[in-house]
Amino acid sequence: MDLNDEEKLILYSLGALDNTPLRSKVKIQKLLFLVSNVFKGFQGLLKFEPHLLGPYSETVNDVLESLVKLELVEQRGSKYQLSQNGLRIFNALDPKPDLVRVIEDFKAFLHDLSDEEVLTFIYVSYPDYISESIKWDELKPQRLELAIGLLKKNKVSFSKAAEIAGQDPIEFGETLCSQGIRWRS
Repeated sequence: MDLNDEEKLILYSLGALDNTPLRSKVKIQKLLFLVSNVFKGFQGLLKFEPHLLGPYSETVNDVLESLVKLELVEQRGSKYQLSQNGLRIFNALDPKPDLVRVIEDFKAFLHDLSDEEVLTFIYVSYPDYISESIKWDELKPQRLELAIGLLKKNKVSFSKAAEIAGQDPIEFGETLCSQGIRWRS
């Protein structure tokens, strides 16, 4: 099958980590957004822009729908993963090892996060994508709770958690202490 770069990138992303399903379109979009920020050549390819749920690529959405119709990707509820045909094609592809590592790292990072945790992390890390958001105002009051959750899951550093919480590191440390939360091993 002759695939374009966008299709290959989505197949790489879904097939990474032994075809571990991605549990929402939000995670697929954000995974590919994060990858495109590491590999600048993908920014023009995927064309992310501010949208209702942060960075969004119409290209990613259209290609994902096309891959579902071609039965290379299975959608079960909100979960997406490669079908047997998609997995066969994925195994025949030969992506660059650096790309595979980055995709696997980001997929592992996003895998066990809620969409709210993912969106909060993205909004704080990439504030240029907040302008069209319908969720940021809803998430802002939960920033501290979400930051603590990310820290407890060892997904972010202490300083990143403080940034997500909207607090300076000293204030965040005091907040953690007052709640009896230890963040050091």
